[in-house]
Amino acid sequence: MTEPAESRLQLAGHWLQIGRPERALGELDALPGDAALDVRAYLFRGTALHQLDRNAEAIDVLQDGLGRHGPFPPLLQVLGYALRAEGRLSEAESVFLQGLSLDPTDPDLLIGYARVCLAAGQVEKASALVERAASQVPESVVVSAARAEVAFALGKDRDMRRHSVEALSHDPEDPHARALHGTASMLTGDARAGYDSLRSAAASQPGDADLRAAAREAKLVNHPLMLPLRPFARFNPLVVWIGAVAIIYGLRIAGLGPLSFAFAMVWLAFCVYSWVVPPLVRRWLNRRWGA
Repeated sequence: MTEPAESRLQLAGHWLQIGRPERALGELDALPGDAALDVRAYLFRGTALHQLDRNAEAIDVLQDGLGRHGPFPPLLQVLGYALRAEGRLSEAESVFLQGLSLDPTDPDLLIGYARVCLAAGQVEKASALVERAASQVPESVVVSAARAEVAFALGKDRDMRRHSVEALSHDPEDPHARALHGTASMLTGDARAGYDSLRSAAASQPGDADLRAAAREAKLVNHPLMLPLRPFARFNPLVVWIGAVAIIYGLRIAGLGPLSFAFAMVWLAFCVYSWVVPPLVRRWLNRRWGA
């Protein structure tokens, strides 16, 4: 391979590392002749397409690369992720099992398989796979992040936040760990920390529309006009309604009619506020974010 072609491949890998898959594709498109058939070119192209949510194209590229170069764990790993993103879970499972047959202790393949199991609702199996990966790399951002994902699937928000903090201690700049920490912080009531982490993750992955949307929602929750609603955000709305009605009728039964009426008026004003303000704030934020 010529030196310019090697430089383009290295630059494509750099663009992928900093979350610019479209720039990586630009470098890969400029590769000449045999350089475009290098296993790294297939891997980088498939990864870039996967990061851009063009998973059907990524699958075609990665399968072509496997057909040309034979079983190669990194190609199998990204192919498994692309298949999972397309909802083709049984095929993704087969791909990860093929990779693990080549290297049963590969932590990235174990974590990838665990995520397929999570998508299929097999949480206990996913947890076991994550712990197998942890036995290989106990101090790893990938393992801590996967543990946070398992905790999320189990509804253990505080455990999710603890694992996401651990993931950030291994790599404070990892966008996936930041996204998990942001989600966990929002779920545990720390809206400011949640927004900071989600905003950082979205900024480092500008092509990820889901991260951008999550950061925008976190920004909405942190808006000053949303402060009166924030204490109720963590409760089931039906439970809140039942509680309010119970208070109104309880005060009336206790002979405190004026107080019951005053509480009912305050509750009505709160309801109107909760119906009117969030859509207006969301519309304003969407204009600012270009959505």
